[in-house]
Amino acid sequence: MEDTSSDSDTHGYPNLSSDELFHILSAANRRTVLFHLRQHRAATLDELLDVLTEVGTDDTDKVDRERVHSSLLHSHLPKLEDYGLVTHNQNEQIVESTSLHGNIGEWLDLAVRNQIQFENATDTRGRSDEGIQVLLVDDEPGLPETIGAYIEREADDIAVTTAMSTPEAVTTLEKKSFDCIVSDYQMPAISGLDFLKVVRQEDADIPFIVFTAKGSETIASQAIATGVTDYVQKGPDTKQFDELIDRIHNAVNKT
Repeated sequence: MEDTSSDSDTHGYPNLSSDELFHILSAANRRTVLFHLRQHRAATLDELLDVLTEVGTDDTDKVDRERVHSSLLHSHLPKLEDYGLVTHNQNEQIVESTSLHGNIGEWLDLAVRNQIQFENATDTRGRSDEGIQVLLVDDEPGLPETIGAYIEREADDIAVTTAMSTPEAVTTLEKKSFDCIVSDYQMPAISGLDFLKVVRQEDADIPFIVFTAKGSETIASQAIATGVTDYVQKGPDTKQFDELIDRIHNAVNKT
């Protein structure tokens, strides 16, 4: 990973790419920490642990505080420090935000609102006898079938239905229920994000993953604002498909 801690824009904020922002905001615990620090500027390690424990507790599942503490101390805080978003004074056990302003602050607000929108979804989605049902939408000839065949070969709990256009995808959705939608961004007639808007009007909870070779800050921010669940950029080899499989599992299992 390229070191971005010293890179900043003209306002002194870290100059993070869309992929880096999605990676940072993809973890609920990191979003919670950043949102708390955006409101309070600084917090002790114990305060952040209390917030994470409270947020992660429900009526049926008791949060392992020690596990949350270890994850915060050894995973999330070091990563946020690497990206120049927080500082952690280990002697005083104080964490302080440094750059949660400008575009980063706006993206964080959008991500948190999106989390709130989806937090009522349950993990019962995607657990039918037929496995996780995925609708894959891509207009490039042969590519949906290739991706679908690879996913089904590598993940025996996922079944893929393909569509070559957004109108075909809409028709397919009218006939069958799915647990997750994976869509290309740049397609004729209706773009992937326009398709996402249509889907959100009917179903606010279904995971929707944008899978595209056309990555940019504008597309990524529009995707978050529209209610995308995740954003995966296409690459030149099968690693992109393996990542997509992981993201599908994460999105469908999200509570």
